[in-house]
Amino acid sequence: MILKWFKTVLHQKTIDPPKNQEEQEIIDLIDFLWREIEAFNNASSLGIKIKAFKEFSFPKKLESLPEIYLSLEEYIEANTSNRKNVKVIRNKILKKYSSLFKYKNFKLIFEPLKEQEVTLCKVFLSEVLKKSSELVGTFNEQKIIQIKEYLDTDYNFETIDLIKERKTLLEFSNEIFIRIKNSLGINAITNIYLLIYKKHFQSYHLLDSFTATLNVIPEEILAKDLINFPSKQQMLKMLQKQLYSLEEINERLTEEIIERKKVEENLKYSEHLNTTILETAMDGIILVNSKGVVLNWNKQAENILELKKEETIGESIYSLIPGKLRKQLQNSFNNYLQTGNDELINKRVETSVHRKNGTAVYVELTIIAIETKDDYLFNAFFRDITNKKIIDNEIREAKVSAEKSAKAKSVFLSNMSHEIRTPLNVILGLTSILQKSDFSNLHVDKENLDGIQFSAENLLVLINDILDFSKIEAGKLTLHDTDFNLQELISNISQGFKIKANEKGLHYQMIVDPSIPKFIIGDQLRLNQILINLLGNAIKFTHQGQIIIDVKPESVEEKHITINFSVKDTGVGIPKDKLNTIFESFYQIHKPGKNKIEGTGLGLSISKQLIELQGGMLKAKSEPGVGSIFEFSIKYEKSTFKSTTEHQEAKSNTNQTNKNLSGMKVLVVEDNKMNQFFIKQLLSTWSIDTAIAENGKVAIENLTNSTYDLILMDMHMPVMDGPETAAHIRKSTNPKISQIPIVACSADVFPESKKKAIESGMDFYLTKPISEKALEEVLLGLVTKNKLNHVHHNNIFNTTKNSISVKPKKKKGYDLSFLKKTFDGDIEIIESVLQIFMEDTPKDYDKLKLAIKDQDFITTKEMAHKLKSSFKTIGLENEALVLQKIEHASKHEVVFTEIGDLFQKLEVSYPKILEGVKESIEELNSLNT
Repeated sequence: MILKWFKTVLHQKTIDPPKNQEEQEIIDLIDFLWREIEAFNNASSLGIKIKAFKEFSFPKKLESLPEIYLSLEEYIEANTSNRKNVKVIRNKILKKYSSLFKYKNFKLIFEPLKEQEVTLCKVFLSEVLKKSSELVGTFNEQKIIQIKEYLDTDYNFETIDLIKERKTLLEFSNEIFIRIKNSLGINAITNIYLLIYKKHFQSYHLLDSFTATLNVIPEEILAKDLINFPSKQQMLKMLQKQLYSLEEINERLTEEIIERKKVEENLKYSEHLNTTILETAMDGIILVNSKGVVLNWNKQAENILELKKEETIGESIYSLIPGKLRKQLQNSFNNYLQTGNDELINKRVETSVHRKNGTAVYVELTIIAIETKDDYLFNAFFRDITNKKIIDNEIREAKVSAEKSAKAKSVFLSNMSHEIRTPLNVILGLTSILQKSDFSNLHVDKENLDGIQFSAENLLVLINDILDFSKIEAGKLTLHDTDFNLQELISNISQGFKIKANEKGLHYQMIVDPSIPKFIIGDQLRLNQILINLLGNAIKFTHQGQIIIDVKPESVEEKHITINFSVKDTGVGIPKDKLNTIFESFYQIHKPGKNKIEGTGLGLSISKQLIELQGGMLKAKSEPGVGSIFEFSIKYEKSTFKSTTEHQEAKSNTNQTNKNLSGMKVLVVEDNKMNQFFIKQLLSTWSIDTAIAENGKVAIENLTNSTYDLILMDMHMPVMDGPETAAHIRKSTNPKISQIPIVACSADVFPESKKKAIESGMDFYLTKPISEKALEEVLLGLVTKNKLNHVHHNNIFNTTKNSISVKPKKKKGYDLSFLKKTFDGDIEIIESVLQIFMEDTPKDYDKLKLAIKDQDFITTKEMAHKLKSSFKTIGLENEALVLQKIEHASKHEVVFTEIGDLFQKLEVSYPKILEGVKESIEELNSLNT
């Protein structure tokens, strides 16, 4: 019984005491690792070690856990070919035994190498401080208390610098060493460090990071040759590990330095790029701080404000801008700093700035507020809009002017509708009376004809005003200087206006200074037009008193004389505020109404521009109720003409014209034979040598062989037309060819035809049938302009010819009055023109008829143009108008039914025309015989 009891007691003693959960987890962890290596045969010594570990108390187990764990892990790593097994095992431990990681001594094993190093040092120092307190007691020094609190606090590796932390821990170790040494002595503190180091070594020497512990051992201890420290071989191994660690640190620092240099280079490049962008910006850019001190000032700011960057940086912006803008900027900056908002900040505005030299520049300004760490910056962007402002102002002024002009033109059209209708109604009315007359009462019929002529002349004046205005505005009006009798011009004008003045009960006086030469060289027609306009206005606006035209010399030179013309009246006068507007186009002071003054509103405008074309200036002085004075001065060339009687003067003028033009060589480029003959006969009256070319190609060939003073060019011809030929001539490298004056001759009255002629290089444009007077003006103008000095013959050009003295009259729809007037009633020439008409017209007419039938637009246009010129020459105005419409319709390719309808009108009158022309030829032939 006693033996049985003894066995039972012994058996109870061998039973393990109950374990808590954490202790059990430690045992389970060790068993887990042991199962990974128990298959190896050489693990028996490690098994014994594990068995002893299990027998330790819980605190001892916690203290020895790092040592036994690292031993097992080392064994697994040494006996496993794949090192990944250790990582796999650690991952399993992290998940399965996470509760053990609350113990610092175990948790640090699983930290990354760099963090592990500082943690080992921290744990080491904490153990040193703990062991020291056992000997010294509680530490009362504040510094030691702060170190203890720091060592007991867990790391937040996201916020600390590991390199700096090592340095901090070494400083703490030195501080502990000195304090304990002072209290216990060098041997005591050395033994404490050695004891803790030994325990630390035993637990963690298998870690690669263990050598970092040496970093926190004071040099005074390391300098002692103490046997308890690692052997030289162990030190070498640890230092080698530390070297690897330092190499890694060095490599990382090198990478950081390289990266930092790259960042610095990128920053420098970025800064250079930003500076380049600012300096090359098209806008001016100025950066200032909240006090207005200039921090930056780019190149465009220098250009716009004419201030160099060196003059502005560091200066106050307020000292660089005018007072008004300065105050506005100060208020805006202060307001924004206080409220965060202002009408000038972060908005686009337009303002003006005065430069240093006082000139104003208009800018479009935007100021952007930029918030910095401890201040506000204001960045101003601005661009020069001075030209835009000028253009805007010009547009506004042009708009006002256009509106004013449109209003004036509206009034003008209203007036013109009346002015044109009045003479037209008279002409139509009297013509109707004459058509019904049996011509038994010649006196009445003559009065009716005079009325028609008077109304027609008035209508012509109106139309001439409009055409002259159009020419002046288009810059196409040319002056023709010729020798003329100034005194006779003034006398003839005054004779007509004196009658009109007497009719109104006005006194008319003409004053011409006797020192003014009788003949001068200038544009007689334009002077006549100016004086008629001024005298007409004077009589129109004067109801009582007198009209005076005064002509006197202003200055006299050897070859020139400047003559002053003034027209004075005692009329209604012009208000002072209207004097600047009376010369505007379509402007009339007296508005339509009860006391309406007739006119186009163009007279003064045309007169002013005609005077300015001749180098003068029209001035006006006026006082309401007293009268007006209009005066101007024009410089003329003195003439060498002399004369004693009016008859001799007339004869001299005629002879002079012939002498001036005699010997000229003119090339006529015309495909119409009738026109060829007509022009050739007309030029022969002035003894002009004439050559004929059927088209432009032939003309160019002629120019290579002969020299001409003038070319008369038809616009529409086969092979090569007028504009094409003119352009070819102007491109010639031979100045004798390229500079020949060219006169366009066309039956077209459309503006586009004239424009086309001018653009091709032609100098003048004459409408067919060509007027003798118009052609003479052109020829004389060219003679004067080019200073052609031809040989003057002693014998006056005179040819005795049979002439028709009968009055011009219409016969069978055509009118030969133009031919009779042009050729002074020369029967032979007129008969020849009609003969050519009878020979060529039927051929061209048949071609036109066939082209219309075949719906050939090109041939229809060409034949209609050719026939139109021939029809106009013999006064067939209605038929010429129909042909013009056919030509226009063909040009724009309208439907041929419309062209056919127009042609039917010709079909009705054409046989009668041929019959009438044939009769006229017979009549002329009998007269000539």
